[in-house]
Amino acid sequence: MTKHYIFYIVLLLAILTGCERGSNKNNSQRIDAENMVYAAYLAKDYPRIIELADSFKKQKSFSEGKAYYWLGYAYDRLMQKRMAELYWKTGIEAVENSTDEENIRVYAGITNRLTGLMNTWGEYESALKVAIPATERLKSLGCDTTSEYTNLLIYIGCCQSRFGLGEEDTNKHMEEGYQSHLSLIQRHPYATTYRDAIIGVINICYTLMEVEDYEKATVWLDRLAELISKYEKQEDAKPDYAEKQWARYYIYLARALEGLGRKDEATEAYKQFCKTDFFKTAEGKILASDYLKLAGLWQEAADNFGSMEVFMKEYGTSYSLENIQKLLLKKFEVNMRAGRLDTARAVSMDITERLDSAITLSRIAEAREEEAVHKKELEITAENEQYVRQRHIGRVIGMSATILFLIIYILVRHRMGVRLRKAHNDLKVAYDQLEEATTAKERIESELRIARDIQMSMIPSVFPKVEGLDMYASMTPAKEVGGDLYNFLVKGDKLYFCIGDVSGKGVPASLFMTLATRGFLTLASTGRKPAEIATRLNVELSNNNEMGMFVTMFICCFDLKLGRIEYCNAGHNPPVIGNADGQLSFLDVEEPNAPIGLWPDLEYKGEEIEFFNDRLMLLYTDGLNEAENRQQEQYGEDRIIELMTPLYHNSTRDIIEALKADTTLFRDGAEQNDDLTMLALRVSSSISSRTINPE
Repeated sequence: MTKHYIFYIVLLLAILTGCERGSNKNNSQRIDAENMVYAAYLAKDYPRIIELADSFKKQKSFSEGKAYYWLGYAYDRLMQKRMAELYWKTGIEAVENSTDEENIRVYAGITNRLTGLMNTWGEYESALKVAIPATERLKSLGCDTTSEYTNLLIYIGCCQSRFGLGEEDTNKHMEEGYQSHLSLIQRHPYATTYRDAIIGVINICYTLMEVEDYEKATVWLDRLAELISKYEKQEDAKPDYAEKQWARYYIYLARALEGLGRKDEATEAYKQFCKTDFFKTAEGKILASDYLKLAGLWQEAADNFGSMEVFMKEYGTSYSLENIQKLLLKKFEVNMRAGRLDTARAVSMDITERLDSAITLSRIAEAREEEAVHKKELEITAENEQYVRQRHIGRVIGMSATILFLIIYILVRHRMGVRLRKAHNDLKVAYDQLEEATTAKERIESELRIARDIQMSMIPSVFPKVEGLDMYASMTPAKEVGGDLYNFLVKGDKLYFCIGDVSGKGVPASLFMTLATRGFLTLASTGRKPAEIATRLNVELSNNNEMGMFVTMFICCFDLKLGRIEYCNAGHNPPVIGNADGQLSFLDVEEPNAPIGLWPDLEYKGEEIEFFNDRLMLLYTDGLNEAENRQQEQYGEDRIIELMTPLYHNSTRDIIEALKADTTLFRDGAEQNDDLTMLALRVSSSISSRTINPE
């Protein structure tokens, strides 16, 4: 019996240790899960998002709230409103009382998405019931500086305006939302934050015109014009997006001015709209119809509705009840008022023929969606009941095991007192040994975590603020500490930067990496050329190098005034380089040199790129191209070019994050076999050394 007692104690300790290891494993699985969903999001693969989110929820890799957020997002993009609404409402119930930081972010994201969905479908009262409590809760939690909070304020103002509620409250929410957008732009002056603000103000302008408050609409249109102008000046701005928003501005302005009786100004604004490329599209012509109807230009409005079939084909739109109301009835009206009776008669016949089938299809679609929603509701209810049942069973088993253990303990103590004391002494010795071993293991793990923190603190995460320069880098060690490195230094009008990969892994590699990094920064601060830095660094690292370690490095010096890059490749992967046309290739390195640290007498040679402006460069370690999946297939260099090509004009951060997500997707659950480090640099022709801010 005593042996059995010892067995139960050791088994209990093993279970507790296993739980700790399981927790670490779960963290890794959660990160991989998020990367896979992010990759599907970038690819706009909404069925894949549904598949992954549902699977990760069952595996506990995702929290319920996060899983329901992504499920609702995917169904919304697939135009399945009821399913999206079901998942988002279920997600709110799962996280609305949680104070966990991640669940608060999920709550903000879901309430923002759900409010937008209801606002789009004209369910203004339902939208207010979601948005108002959400803003109150986020404000009480100190989360009132996020884009989600800002959008909720604007949605509230728009919904209140639709209902004709108190003008003071309506103006207050719209103004507060707008000022929050400006505050976000001030803290994060990027094209994405400007786009968020532009969308918010467009919603306000459209709502004010729908309720015919044209005077107030002109005030907000002035603000819209200012935002679009500032958006165009951002480095990562997209010209086609700006052009489309200017078109919206001019047609909205024409409509508002016409509503105020300022016909000449309205006509001039409409002429500006007609000069845009967006006017030439079917969508642009349909959008112009509201102004043309208000201005009584029925002939031109009728001409524009001739593009309706093209518009519906481009957007894959069918003749639903909503489209019959929004498009066909308007087409009938403008043709009647234009005196085109034959066309109006043909449209009326078309409406008559399509109305019956549209009603039937609407009922079928609604029934199918209702059935799917009901099925999902039953599944969610069943899952919740199973979860409660499992918790109850777990408690019963735990209590039973505890009672059984106590009974065994009492019986053994009663019957085997003397032998128990001896066994207790033996167990104490064994336990002390186990505790000592566990303490040593925890100390080592703690020291490795500290070493990782120290190492990562040496890697810069804030990049030079130079007008016309977009620079970003990332390092992901395969173990607790890694042997990869990157760093940079601004010296006068020159930007020094490097990337490297130390032979081996773990603590020795991390120590060698530290020496290489400090050596690079010290030598770069003297203003030497990259080849001279490599030569002197090689002498320092070769001396007393009994372990025979070495580091491959790619060292660069970018002259901010001349736009020239000098570089030295010490046995490293050649970088990816692009031109202004978006063509990517691997840099043809004529002087590859040897890795640093092997032989002290080497003289390294450098090369240069005479004019680097309007170009992109990606430096990386072999943790990228040699990443392996479960079949031991490598990621390869071709896939790097293939992924980067469509993202060429994105920010360097977007490119690196997309590469990280794609390698995770490629590994398909395989363990990371090497450190992964990337550094990307893009230079525009507007770069100026006077704007250097090395913070």
